[in-house]
Amino acid sequence: MNPLNTDAHASERDRELLAALRPAAVIFDFDGTLVDTSTLNTDAVRASFADLHLTVPEPWLRDAPLADLTALRERLHRDLGLQLPGTDTQFVVRTRAHWLTRARQARPVPRVAALARHLAAAVPMAVASANDGQVVRAGLAATGLTDLFHVVVAREHVAHLKPDPQAYQLASAELAVPPDRCLAFENTDEGITAALTANMPVIDVRDRTWTAQRP
Repeated sequence: MNPLNTDAHASERDRELLAALRPAAVIFDFDGTLVDTSTLNTDAVRASFADLHLTVPEPWLRDAPLADLTALRERLHRDLGLQLPGTDTQFVVRTRAHWLTRARQARPVPRVAALARHLAAAVPMAVASANDGQVVRAGLAATGLTDLFHVVVAREHVAHLKPDPQAYQLASAELAVPPDRCLAFENTDEGITAALTANMPVIDVRDRTWTAQRP
């Protein structure tokens, strides 16, 4: 048996919360919510910077807005006086290649993955991510979660990333479930804002005790 498929069962408290909320569909953020990718993401961006002969301090990299390339360019210039050469698409392609070579290092976030497995037979589910679609699918495959999700919405599917609500609006539409009948799981302030702006209740997985924030 694949050890990545042996997540603990969803806790009784988490099952009771979902039973009380009764969502018609569930939408998960990917990075840091469903799958632990923090090291993978920083390693891939660091490798891309190295390809481009850019050296940045490690603390800066860990705090950088890696998904938002406009913000990343601005921070590079403002903080370090560096320019990111090439187009955003070129940087995404380069970074994706580095990420995919490391995909086997991805690990599920145990509590969230366990709940996703618990819900899979009951409601349709989606992923709504600011990451690249190939990266998201590779991460789901590496953690044994691919078959749980009917829909994957990634950065290439929307014009604006979180905190804009487009990713959640599109995921809701693809699932054919109104946003207010969906439930989102997130781990960032930007993602929570995106879900709430889409008129979708959301659980912040950073909290030890999960409660649904409502629009």
